[in-house]
Amino acid sequence: MNQLAIIGMGPRGLYALERLIINLGHLDKTLEIYIFEPSNTPGAGTIWNVDQPDSNWINITERALIGIKERPKFEYSNLTIKRFPSYHEWCGFKQSSTKPDNFPPRNKLGRYLFERFTALVKDIKHLHHFHIVKEFVQHVEAKDGKIFIQTHNKNWTCDDVLLTIGHQPTKLSTQIKSWVKHAEKNLNTEVFTEPYPVTQLKNYKNKTDINIGMRGFGLAMIDIMRYLAINNYGNFKVTNPCTFETVYYKVNSQNLKLVPFSLDGLPLAPKPLNQKIDNWFLPSNKTLSWFTKKIDAVTQSQKSVNNIDLLIEPMAKIVAQIFINLNKKAKNHDLDSTEVEQVILEWLRNDNFKHALILNTDLSTYKQIESFIGMALGEAKITLDFCIGQVWRHCQPRFYKTFTHAQIDEGILNKVVELDERIKRYSYGPPIESMQQLLALVDAEVLTLNYVHDPKISAIDKGWELKNKKNEIIHCSVLVNSVIDPPKLLDTDSKIIEHLLENNLIKPIHSELGIETQPDAYIKTAENETIVPIAVLGRLAKGSVIGVDAILECFGDTVKDWADNFAKHRVN
Repeated sequence: MNQLAIIGMGPRGLYALERLIINLGHLDKTLEIYIFEPSNTPGAGTIWNVDQPDSNWINITERALIGIKERPKFEYSNLTIKRFPSYHEWCGFKQSSTKPDNFPPRNKLGRYLFERFTALVKDIKHLHHFHIVKEFVQHVEAKDGKIFIQTHNKNWTCDDVLLTIGHQPTKLSTQIKSWVKHAEKNLNTEVFTEPYPVTQLKNYKNKTDINIGMRGFGLAMIDIMRYLAINNYGNFKVTNPCTFETVYYKVNSQNLKLVPFSLDGLPLAPKPLNQKIDNWFLPSNKTLSWFTKKIDAVTQSQKSVNNIDLLIEPMAKIVAQIFINLNKKAKNHDLDSTEVEQVILEWLRNDNFKHALILNTDLSTYKQIESFIGMALGEAKITLDFCIGQVWRHCQPRFYKTFTHAQIDEGILNKVVELDERIKRYSYGPPIESMQQLLALVDAEVLTLNYVHDPKISAIDKGWELKNKKNEIIHCSVLVNSVIDPPKLLDTDSKIIEHLLENNLIKPIHSELGIETQPDAYIKTAENETIVPIAVLGRLAKGSVIGVDAILECFGDTVKDWADNFAKHRVN
């Protein structure tokens, strides 16, 4: 009997397991399966851990989680595996186009994923060829057509491995290393090199008279901000349920100061309030089909592309028409569609490009956030950059699929990834309430935006001094790195990946990206172009696969394609 090891059982590993055994059941095949997952919540994994605090919110609307479909009833190895409901059915989701979208805590989706895995295991756990190993894999080696797996306590041998290990730590930057070294030498100072779990900061949650610096100005920073601010000294209160306008009320004086900072200091744009407003930016099915055909024609047939116009030119046409159709909802202008298209192209090619239709980044950060909130509520004139970001989000599933294993130069793929990362400030934005909370903390003088744009950071006896462009100074005794580094393979600080690199079993598709894989998810070795029996799904394959960070991608075609191919061709 063939043996497969699935290393990592988060949502992507869960869906891979489901699709695999569904296919095996249809083909009347059996397989010995080993699941390696050290966490207590398989199915949810670390990111969706059910024990994380409610202050960690999903940044995708519950409405959009319609993409997590039911697991149908099926037969496998003389067993009947019961159906498991879709996420919407499980949580009793009620659709409304005018009510504000809901963004649940991350642990809620985690409970669904854990229950879905638990229900599956309940039906198949008595099979002698299904095993769950609650251990951390340290080493994977391929030799003589077999895979050797090593944990702390034991060794295993199998025919194939699927790596679905998700986010892996990266090597510390020179800057963060210097912070850690400084903290080790100075009492009452501390550095947190990773943002999660946020509960690592519990000793500072109710501490008084403290300034905490937060590197990064994205989603993880918001989770940390919210976790620290909801404490024995104060909490948030929504004063207007229609706009989520919020105040931070203090029960007692804490003298807590949160100090976010980043290289560009640019804030996130919240997602539209509800489906009705979101639909302003939704291309028609006909338009999306045209977009797909346009980029398919290049990505699947040409290798000589030397820029990313193949993506941004059709995108600009779509956005320009939608922006024109916004009429009075958009910022006032007298441009025609072609002229708007040119402005879009300039902005996509150059993030420093300025135009009357683009939100002025010279405005204070507070004013920029207020402006974005107004647009998301449908109360303020829509700027072109906000429009681009929302349309981009609706187009993402199409170009993610098209650029996955595209037949174009790796450098161009990297540029596509870089541009997508830049637009995530809009397309992956948080709920309006999160940004209202941020403003509430500024109003309450708990959070300051004075140092958000690339301050000079110097080590001092009691921690670190941050100095902004106005030569204003603030001292912090704690620094938190809230930046989640991209999955750059060569910077990954993980034993299992280091060993694979050392043994020339994997190579990056580009120096800035992840592992190079085939369309069937199997890796290409660094030594030659032959295939070894190791497949990779998820963040570590970024570049070969585009769009690995979204939860819906964990239940997408890339995973399904691996399972279909494996059941047909790798199992006797």
